[in-house]
Amino acid sequence: MRTSKFFRAFFAAVFLFSLANIATAQTTSVITGKVQDQAGALIVGATVTAKSLETNFTRTTVTDGGGRYTFAELRVGRYEVRAEQDKFKPTAKSLSLTIGETVSLDLQLQVAVSATVDVVDSAPLVNTQTSELSYLVGDKAIRELPLNGRNYTDLALLQPGVTSFPLRDGGSVVAHGLGMSINGQDIRSNVYLLDGTLQNDITNGPAGSGASTVLGTESIREFRVETNSYSAEFGRNFGGQINAVSKSGSNQLHGSLYEFHRNDNMDARNFFDREPIGKPEFKRNQFGGTIGGPVIKDKTFFFFGYEALRERLGRTINSAVPDANARNGVLPTGTVTVNPTVRPYLDLIPLPNGPAIGGGLANYFFRFNQTLDQHFVQGRVDHSFNKNHQIFARYTNDR
Repeated sequence: MRTSKFFRAFFAAVFLFSLANIATAQTTSVITGKVQDQAGALIVGATVTAKSLETNFTRTTVTDGGGRYTFAELRVGRYEVRAEQDKFKPTAKSLSLTIGETVSLDLQLQVAVSATVDVVDSAPLVNTQTSELSYLVGDKAIRELPLNGRNYTDLALLQPGVTSFPLRDGGSVVAHGLGMSINGQDIRSNVYLLDGTLQNDITNGPAGSGASTVLGTESIREFRVETNSYSAEFGRNFGGQINAVSKSGSNQLHGSLYEFHRNDNMDARNFFDREPIGKPEFKRNQFGGTIGGPVIKDKTFFFFGYEALRERLGRTINSAVPDANARNGVLPTGTVTVNPTVRPYLDLIPLPNGPAIGGGLANYFFRFNQTLDQHFVQGRVDHSFNKNHQIFARYTNDR
């Protein structure tokens, strides 16, 4: 009995550890390359260091027999990669590493004794390391592009091969989030990930809330849309992968405050907003803030974000009701007698206030006031034990 419990606990631990490895592979990136001298000869045994410019987290390795080096499972952010070897000038390049990216960065050392060469570089535009077809939506696009409703998944529609699902105001039929088809696939064949955590709803539809949106734009650092030939750590569904990573703190204290307001003051009347209904009222306020920074410099960092949505949306609903003749039994097919026991039920149906549509029916327009109150909270803590071990915890609540 004790042996059985032990094996169950052992296999559960192995399963959870494998899931953690998959999530890590989905949300981290790789820097690889070679170190050579001025003549192009490969340098063996050179010391290569990757340093995060945001948290000062440092990883070190040496080049192998082919002069190559690799830093796997690096978190997104700005890095400085430095190469050093005796009798050569140290050289360094800085770059920004994005989610799920494999960057090839070659370093060249020059013969000298005391000098340092610093080069500002960027990731190549062409991916020569993996066969995947993917597109990055970076922090600048998330921060600066206007979003009606502040749903960051809308930005996926800017990528090639991604189109919105046309029903229900851009959303899917059952699910609450923004439905999208990637390379012609069904909207429920996509996978939505946040820090490697599945965000699909119970119908396997797109991520979203009861308000048909995804809040937390200020809490998302960037996301990548994987459309084809992605690697084995992505699976579950055969469509696209929308892979997002949350913001974390750094050695610098930073934050934001914001409010977005929309109303109907400058809106034109909808075609169906007929008198006496008139133009419905519309007010939307989205506000919140973020803050992030160090708890212990170079060791522990925090990030917290809050966002609220207040929306009062008046909608004009169009329905069909019996016209005045039909209530008296006068139908296009002839006249019938209205049973007295039916008359009270007919009187409960409102009289039409729109044009006739035939068959004894006419339009009836009425107002419906839709009220939305949503609160989004997300917090994250990162900690570095040493150059080989890091951990983070994130809490998200969307009501």
